Amino acid sequence: MNDMIHTPEGVRDIPPSEFAKKLEMTDRLLKVIKDAGYLLMQTPSFEFFDVFANNMGLTPSKELYKFYDKEGSTLVLRPDFTPAMARAFSKLYQDCDDPVRLCYNGNTFVNANDLNGRLKECTQIGAELYNDASCEADAAMIGLVVKCMLTAGFDDFVVSVGNGSFFKGLCRSLDITGTDEMNLRELISAKNYYKAEDLLKHLGVDDKMTDMIVHISDDHTTKDSLDDLKSITDRDLCHPSLDRLIKIMEILERDGVDKYVSIDLGLLNKYNYYTGVLFRAYTSGFGDAVIKGGRYDNLVKEFGKDTPAIGFGISLDELLIARNVQERKSKDDSKYLTIALTKGRLADKTLALLEKCGFSCEEMKDKDTRKLIFVNEEQKLRFFLAKGPDVPTYVEHGVADIGVVGKDTINEEDRKVLEVLDLGFGKCRMCICGHADMKERLDTADMIRIATKYPHIAKTYFNDIRRQSVDIIKLNGSIELAPIVGLSDVIVDIVETGSTLRENGLSILEEIFDISARMIVNPVSMRLQSKRINELIGSIKEAL
Repeated sequence: MNDMIHTPEGVRDIPPSEFAKKLEMTDRLLKVIKDAGYLLMQTPSFEFFDVFANNMGLTPSKELYKFYDKEGSTLVLRPDFTPAMARAFSKLYQDCDDPVRLCYNGNTFVNANDLNGRLKECTQIGAELYNDASCEADAAMIGLVVKCMLTAGFDDFVVSVGNGSFFKGLCRSLDITGTDEMNLRELISAKNYYKAEDLLKHLGVDDKMTDMIVHISDDHTTKDSLDDLKSITDRDLCHPSLDRLIKIMEILERDGVDKYVSIDLGLLNKYNYYTGVLFRAYTSGFGDAVIKGGRYDNLVKEFGKDTPAIGFGISLDELLIARNVQERKSKDDSKYLTIALTKGRLADKTLALLEKCGFSCEEMKDKDTRKLIFVNEEQKLRFFLAKGPDVPTYVEHGVADIGVVGKDTINEEDRKVLEVLDLGFGKCRMCICGHADMKERLDTADMIRIATKYPHIAKTYFNDIRRQSVDIIKLNGSIELAPIVGLSDVIVDIVETGSTLRENGLSILEEIFDISARMIVNPVSMRLQSKRINELIGSIKEAL
């Protein structure tokens, strides 16, 4: 009976006091949206699988809740609203060519394996505008997002606006296609500057254009900066997207909401149905956007009606979390830049590098102190030490603006953070190691057993790169012991000098990737405190 009173993992009971606040926020947001002319409608909680398949939804197929009806059709619980609303619009408004404004309120369901503090059942509120391809429609939707944020009680927020069509046109003008375009898109989205620069140089892109692309999110954030960008980009492939953004910003200026909006041409989306303007609302207190939206002119035609569309969705549960965090924080908290450092040698080397750049913290030099938070009041910096695997978690959830951690930890934890700088120290390699006679077996399709502290890295490498089935055993220390005593065939582990391997009759069989200390940044902090963070990054780059 004790087990039966608990909810399944990822869902929760909401007590009356909390639910009252949620309903109040729901009513306030829906009123703003309905006052803008949007009609509330409802779609089913489950749909045919095909409604969300083939890149038509924002959720990977493996994270959908799937089941079958009595006819054998595959059904899924609704993971997001946009494809479902597009399907319903195509059916209900097939012969309508006038603008149609619809809104919704309901729960979504995502069967994510790694929760990372996120629920599997969430409430979403949103609005969709069909049959209107104008810049005025784009600006009105962005303006409605600003009103929703203000109505929710936020004053410290920014709505980032980009245009995915610009990046597509830029890549075509530089003859970057296929896998190279996809890789560049991911690097620019993650603000992984140094890898993006290496890729562009490898592709033969000149230094001036490489510098523009790598820093496009930082150097072109205003309407005037877009005019400068037009002088170095292709007229036919790039200018229409820039002109559209300029027009949108002019409308937002006219409506008096432009102060909440920032242009971000590095704001990209990997899903194919987004065709033009993209926007995200960020606020301190939560590590991701609380409102996401964009134009998806190619989606509705998948359901039989070829028409333009634009919309946004509000993650109500995440918005409420962000509000609660902001209410608990003092106004002075926003003045500080918080940095999480990995305990041990990485922290010592990072502090030495920061001091070289003019950023210091005298409190941290006292090795006998029991303090957990260290503050430089003059420079408004806060530091704390954490175990390596925890640093990306603190950064992802916005507790720390910046973190310094090894590349191995970044890949293993797989958190939503921006990897912005390779600091160059703490160098080693992630390798497959074992007895020398295992080298031949690695090159066969035979099942092998792997011991590792890095199960995510091992699984990803063998599944996606080597296309090989493996049995992974998670260990926490003395990994080299596993093949010696027969627990595993090989190990996946960090190798610095290789002396421990050699002393125990083991060797490196294959290298997976190079490791060094990396600087990571919270995506929201990068937008809300971009000036300070980019100044810090610039100082470190000069020192390196």
